[in-house]
Amino acid sequence: MKRTQKNILITLTLLTFALISTGCVPKNADGTYHSAYSYHPYNTQQHTRVPALNRYRYHVAQLNSSYRNLSKADAIEQVAKSLIGTDYQYGANGPYQYDCSSFTKYVFSKNGITLPRVSKDQAKVGEYIPANRLQKGDLIFFDSKKSSEVSHVGIYLSRGNFIHASSAKDQVTISNLSSNYYRKHFKWGRRVINMSYARR
Repeated sequence: MKRTQKNILITLTLLTFALISTGCVPKNADGTYHSAYSYHPYNTQQHTRVPALNRYRYHVAQLNSSYRNLSKADAIEQVAKSLIGTDYQYGANGPYQYDCSSFTKYVFSKNGITLPRVSKDQAKVGEYIPANRLQKGDLIFFDSKKSSEVSHVGIYLSRGNFIHASSAKDQVTISNLSSNYYRKHFKWGRRVINMSYARR
């Protein structure tokens, strides 16, 4: 074989290899490939292209997987903490200002649980929980210096911490039950986390 022919053969061989390895191989009329080396996003067994919509749905699912995999209590905590620093305003219903009960109502509504609007009514729904049985996601209630009736509500987190729209701090904040005021004025907790609609 002449040298020129050998060079042509080598060139064609290298070009063919390059086309196969990069996936740049012409398709058949039915969309399949002659080569077994066709690459993603093609299915080499079925020889069909993965629809772009399916790839998009998979991508969105991956982005949302962390939230979907949260327990209900963790999801409630996540929503509540996202509002830290939001202004407190008595009678406000959000989204830029909350009072204590509109804050809890909003957080639970984002997790499929409908609560009454005011704290004294929220204190009547769900399962009664004493202080020593509190778990993340429980509602916790307080009275005030002026009255023994329920006048404040928050959401228990863990280790004595709870999150609430605080009139004293003028914002959504995290406090601890061990503080003198909250320890004295704590009344009880309510577990509504497994309800879709919290009834009295």
